[in-house]
Amino acid sequence: MARYTQSILAANQAVAADGVQVFDLPVNPLSVVLLHISPLGETSTITTYSLLLLLLSALDNVTVSFRGGAFIALSGRDLAALCMLWHRWQIWQSNAVETDNDRRSIVIPVPFGRRAFDVKECFPATKKGELQMSCTWDIADTGFDGLRISVETIELPGATPDFVQKATTIARTLTATGQNEIDLPIGNFLRAVLLFGTTSYAGATPAPSLGQLQLLKDNTQQYISASDFEVLRGVLGLKGLIFPPDYRHIHSGTYTTTVAGDSREPEIGLSLDANYALMDLDPLMDDSFGMETEGAGRVHVRMDAETADAVRVIPIERVKSAVFLESP
Repeated sequence: MARYTQSILAANQAVAADGVQVFDLPVNPLSVVLLHISPLGETSTITTYSLLLLLLSALDNVTVSFRGGAFIALSGRDLAALCMLWHRWQIWQSNAVETDNDRRSIVIPVPFGRRAFDVKECFPATKKGELQMSCTWDIADTGFDGLRISVETIELPGATPDFVQKATTIARTLTATGQNEIDLPIGNFLRAVLLFGTTSYAGATPAPSLGQLQLLKDNTQQYISASDFEVLRGVLGLKGLIFPPDYRHIHSGTYTTTVAGDSREPEIGLSLDANYALMDLDPLMDDSFGMETEGAGRVHVRMDAETADAVRVIPIERVKSAVFLESP
C-alpha cells in the first residue's frame, strides 16, 4: 500500500531582506513542495488591499534544479497561474481580510507531476544536495510587509515514477506589433503551453499583447491552428474551471445611508488569470493527446501581437524520470 509523508522542511521564519534563499529538498521521491507566504497586510491605505495578486509579488522567482539544471523556473504569479489554469487546483488562504497588519497566509504548491500524490509521476529519489530549490523574496511590495515564510513537502517513499513534469519560463519583450514567433524546447512530450501577456483584454478597444495565437511543429499548425487570446481563455470553461479562478471580484455601490440595500452585480476586472491563456494539448489529462517533440526540427508559438510589450511562454513538458537517474 502506498503512503505519503508531509513534513516541515523550513519552519516559519521572518525574511529580513530581499534576496535569494536556497533549500536542500528531501532525498525521497517528491510530489509537491508547499510554499507558505505569510506577510502582514499593509492596508493603511485601503486601495492597497489585494486578495491574492499583489501578495504573490513576495515571491519574485522559484527555481528547482537537479544537479544544477533547472526544471522548474517560474515567478510566484506564474506558479499560481500554472496551478490554477493547468493543474486546476485552487490556491487556499487563511485570514484573507483587509485589516491593516493582520497576518495573511497563502499556500502555493510547487508540483513535480500533473497530480499530487501520484507515485507514477513525481521526482525520483535523489542524493543529499542534488535537488535544490531557490526562492527570490521581495519583503515589502505593495500591499504587504513583515514577510514570513515556511516550506513543507509531500514525499512518496518507495515510489518509482515514470515521469517528472517540467515547467520553465521563456521571456521576451516584443519590439513590434504583428507577427512574432517564440521557439519552444524540443525533445520532451509537450502537454501544454501557458502564455502571459502584459496587456490583457480590457478597455473599449482591447489590444492584448498576445493577440491571435497559433502552435506550429515543423511549420505545420498543430492543435491551435488559430485562436484569439480572449477566446482561447474561454476554452478553460470547458474543463470545469471556475471564473475567475482566484475569486477576485468587487461589488460596487453607493453606501451613504443606514437603510440596507443590495449592491450591484459583481465585477471581475483584472483577476490573476486576466493576462494568461493556456494552449492545452492534453484536455483529458491522461496523455491521450499531447505532442511528441523528439525529432522535430522546430516547435514554436506564433502570435499576432496587438500591443508590443513583455510576454512569457511556459512550456509544460513530461520528462522521463530516467533522465534524472542517469549518472552525471
